[in-house]
Amino acid sequence: AMFLVGGGILVHGIAPLDHALEALAEAAVPAASALLATGLKGLSGVAAGALVLGVVTLARRLAARQARA
Repeated sequence: AMFLVGGGILVHGIAPLDHALEALAEAAVPAASALLATGLKGLSGVAAGALVLGVVTLARRLAARQARA
């Protein structure tokens, strides 16, 4: 649920991306476009979370390396 909320907030803050996801969902499956758009926003939340995790992990490794040197 947090990925859906976070992804929705992130996508809503970038208007062109929000409109693009809505249009993509409507073009792909018109009968279930709202559900598909929600899923796409959830995936963008997962992608954003993975990006943040990668940055934090890299920063911790670099800090640990500097502490040992």
